[in-house]
Amino acid sequence: MPTVVNYKDYIGAIQDFPIKGITYRDIQPLLANETVFRNAIKDMGNLIDKKPEYWIALESRGFLFASALSMIYGGGIRLIRKKGKLGNSQLVRVDYGLEYGKDSFEMANFPEKKGTKVVIVDDIYATGGTMQAAETLCKKVGYEVTDQLCLIDIGIVEQHEVKCLINY
Repeated sequence: MPTVVNYKDYIGAIQDFPIKGITYRDIQPLLANETVFRNAIKDMGNLIDKKPEYWIALESRGFLFASALSMIYGGGIRLIRKKGKLGNSQLVRVDYGLEYGKDSFEMANFPEKKGTKVVIVDDIYATGGTMQAAETLCKKVGYEVTDQLCLIDIGIVEQHEVKCLINY
């Protein structure tokens, strides 16, 4: 059963950041409150049906949520990083578009059994570009993406399958 907390009370709004017309959702107040953060992690984990073998953490704030989910629900963590931040020689890369630019993700191609079940985790769902890139990258590595999970959906895309705890 979900915890009765109005999580939006712990999310700040900064207008016209990083560019004019964008409302930046600041998660720092939620992270600063130990009880609210713990409840948010538990409620995020309850959004998915089956716990994964790995939580796939998107750089950088996804690292916070995937780590906490792993500690509560079990399963390891694999990182998806921005281009040039991983030293592994066996990297897989995908380029993708953002709301206001372009970027690249990389992931280490560890020898795993094909079909390892994973859940992709990030803090914010905006246009879906980073989630789509992460899913493409996971599939290139051979993982089976069973779910995608975010703390916040900022409300740009109306229809999607990413599970989000907070919706605007």
